[in-house]
Amino acid sequence: MLITDILRWGLKGIRERKLRAALTILGIVIGTAAVISLISQTEGIQKSIVDQMNKLGPNTISVRPTSIAVTLTVKDVNKILQLPNVELVIPVITSNVRVYGSQSSRTFQLVGIDPNLFDSLISGYEIEEGRLYHSLSYSEVVVGSNVKKPQDLAIEFVSVGQAITIETLTRSSKKVVNVVGALAPYGMTSLISVDDSIFMSIQAVSNFLGRTSYSALFIKVNSPENVEDVVNSIRAIYGNTLNILTVKQITDIVTSITGQLTILLGSIATISLFVAGLGIMNIMFVSVIERTKEIGVLKALGFKNRDILAIFLSEAGIIGIIGGIIGILIGSIISLILPIVMSMSFRGFQAGFSFHYQPLIRIEMAIFVFIFAIIVSILAGFYPARRASKMDPVVALRYE
Repeated sequence: MLITDILRWGLKGIRERKLRAALTILGIVIGTAAVISLISQTEGIQKSIVDQMNKLGPNTISVRPTSIAVTLTVKDVNKILQLPNVELVIPVITSNVRVYGSQSSRTFQLVGIDPNLFDSLISGYEIEEGRLYHSLSYSEVVVGSNVKKPQDLAIEFVSVGQAITIETLTRSSKKVVNVVGALAPYGMTSLISVDDSIFMSIQAVSNFLGRTSYSALFIKVNSPENVEDVVNSIRAIYGNTLNILTVKQITDIVTSITGQLTILLGSIATISLFVAGLGIMNIMFVSVIERTKEIGVLKALGFKNRDILAIFLSEAGIIGIIGGIIGILIGSIISLILPIVMSMSFRGFQAGFSFHYQPLIRIEMAIFVFIFAIIVSILAGFYPARRASKMDPVVALRYE
């Protein structure tokens, strides 16, 4: 029996029971779409974070106090600068502030950093409009892309050249500042969401917040090979009072977590495919019973056991093919929508912070999921198909 004939008979069985076939295909679609959409998120998140961390360079160390009782000051900057292999120390002050923009107010992160060190921390940044603030200015700010134009607003929240009011969340301090520049979309670097931040000279932020201590220090080492030596030197001085992280440590942690998450989500989504397979098996059993007389007629006409087996397996395989294709398409669409939902969730979770990434759909992953959906469908249909092929034609013809 020709393959084309087998496929024709398989399609005939599906067309004659359209609603049942559609519901069976839906199970495969849901399972396939779940695998594609979920795994593409974890891989996209991993790639985004690793890429953002790599912008800092492998020779960067992040130092933060472990508690509010620990402070970092100019003395600490000078002390660390004297360590062997340390080239640069970038002090940063951060705090969430309420920003009064167009017809409303929102909470964003205020970041104080010397403009001369801006490129050392936010490597490759671009000014989309305006200019960078001056180091001696106490009233100039540069805003991230999402501060200027949040994704959920149709108009700009703040504009370059506009005077805006910023206020501490405790309402203890309020200040009018001038927006002199806006950054192009950048992403995140060293746990600073650049797109959701307002940047100001570190002296101005210190004066505004009434504090002289720094939130973090970013240390540039002369070579990636010397990073561990510098980390050990800092630990020898400060002990456990500082939280010390290298870019490599951050990327290793992210890779480990997202890898485990990929396995977990992939396993959950794969289970839904197996459940869909059980649905196929059930439907195929019903189909075999309903077509008992037809099977008897086919055998009486000379169809062999392997031909009957092939016909029913082709029906299951076609269900897997259709479900796999539709599932991959729907999964791809869902994977594009999920980052928007995730971004809004992150923003709601912590004020002044959002996380943006692009889902990563690998061709090899899509092909694997497609083939896996077909295999699950064929395996699910094998036992019912085998049962159909073993039917006694005489008994089958007498079936009512």
